[in-house]
Amino acid sequence: MSRVNASFIDVLKEKILSGFYPSILVVDKYPWITPTVIGRLAEELGIDLFAILTSQHVVQSVKQSLQHIKEDVENIGSVILPDYMFGQPLIKDNVFDTAFTLNNVFSKISGQAEKIVVDLSGSDGAIAATTVYSVKKVLGDKAVFTVVETIPLYGIPAYPGSPRWLHKVYVYGDADIKNKGSIVNDYPKNIEWRGSRGIYIAVSKLFNTLTRSGFIETYHNSRRYMPGDNKNNRLEAWIETIGALGERRRLLIIEELEGPDKNTSSMLYNAWKQISELLGMTIADKDKQSIDRLVMQIQRYVGAADLIIKESASSSPQWFDHEGEKLHRIILRSTGERNKLAIVPDTNLFYQGLHMVLLKASIRQGSPWSTLRNISVYIPRCAETEINGKVAETNPDVGGLQRVSYIMALLANRALLETRYYYDAKTLPATAQPCEASMAVEAPNLPENRILLITADHKAFTAWQTLNVCRGKVACAYIGHSDKPLDTDTIYGRFYASIVSSTLLYVSSLFLPVTVKGSGGKARLIVKNLKGSAAPIVSVHRIKNNEEY
Repeated sequence: MSRVNASFIDVLKEKILSGFYPSILVVDKYPWITPTVIGRLAEELGIDLFAILTSQHVVQSVKQSLQHIKEDVENIGSVILPDYMFGQPLIKDNVFDTAFTLNNVFSKISGQAEKIVVDLSGSDGAIAATTVYSVKKVLGDKAVFTVVETIPLYGIPAYPGSPRWLHKVYVYGDADIKNKGSIVNDYPKNIEWRGSRGIYIAVSKLFNTLTRSGFIETYHNSRRYMPGDNKNNRLEAWIETIGALGERRRLLIIEELEGPDKNTSSMLYNAWKQISELLGMTIADKDKQSIDRLVMQIQRYVGAADLIIKESASSSPQWFDHEGEKLHRIILRSTGERNKLAIVPDTNLFYQGLHMVLLKASIRQGSPWSTLRNISVYIPRCAETEINGKVAETNPDVGGLQRVSYIMALLANRALLETRYYYDAKTLPATAQPCEASMAVEAPNLPENRILLITADHKAFTAWQTLNVCRGKVACAYIGHSDKPLDTDTIYGRFYASIVSSTLLYVSSLFLPVTVKGSGGKARLIVKNLKGSAAPIVSVHRIKNNEEY
């Protein structure tokens, strides 16, 4: 072993002798989950020394990922010790070389600690097997293995920018558990528009602040120990009226240790009704049908209901087989086909959650919030002009329906920007109004082999058929929404439902105050600013125990 790597072991031994509780993180496959593993092990086991063993292929990714949690870890007095800071990474391409290196490391520190935690979350296959072999051979009963539940997709925000309920800690062995509690003591005081990803990160940090740690499962001496004290804790959210009315409606319930479930999914699906009901009580010139027509778009905008193809028109028979199918599945299937697909949305799709459709497809593709293979998205210039015109001409300070209309237009603008930023959407040079007519003229000229025009307006869909545009390489689809809530049976489903939950609370607070309460505290979300480049901005206030909410 080189002198530099010997110094790594020397520093590691010194820290252990100083009283630090050590863990060894073996990272060769999933470098981006490293901060999540560190944060969760610190919370649940009280580990404060993280020695990271890497392969040369992941060094840069580990360096970048650690920026997400460095400050949180330092604030609780923990130390991160990556091998690459002392020379070459210790995980080699040859498994036998790796085994000899690991044997050396473990033998040098074995006498300094009563327990050594070895985490396998960031490794896979041969390296994980080699690590287990080496640990059992050298450390024996001193070793405790851990795996932190994560979603192995590049682009998922690291903890604490992702809810704790997605990151259960599994412990194999007799661990010395010194629960430190949440490492997330800070929360965003203001949530600015940073796309659905930025909102997810900000609200996740709030969720983690308002809930308690204790999401751990251990296995030792053939016995399985499940979470106990926190199993009935729930995170709840209400929307409230302002002033003397004092009305409130529950928006959301999430089990803190399980995350979104069928009940959560059903509440997400119907949350717009609670918002509409309370707005109906507070808007003086109320027209319930007009309020419903505007607010019901929230359901699709936040992704609480999947968009489906209700009707299609095409000279190609394949499109008729897609009727009733979810739009994100059609897009996902097209990522693996030979001919490129162009998606051209009408203006209303930016109100109806096209950005969430693309997000769901990107999750299934394996990289959330990233471009989709073989898919081109085009934004008609007339749609952008129509949305921007609505924002420019409407005064939100007037209140009433005009304010509601402004907020929905502003959200549509933000969805359009997100489509361009994350999914590399291009501009379709269709400028004239009505927009569906311009789209019919310009879309057939696109270079892609297949073109799909989509609208949530049946009148526009009928117009496309009448104009005889739905033929050749162009297909047209009338978009509706599923009558079933989101699926939360898998960790991927719970991940998406967590994004939807975060977005719903952010969007709801633009209309009326929202209170969120968990086992660790409560907070109120209130709209702060509806104008400016970072708008909408929502302020977050912690509520003291004796304060009314």
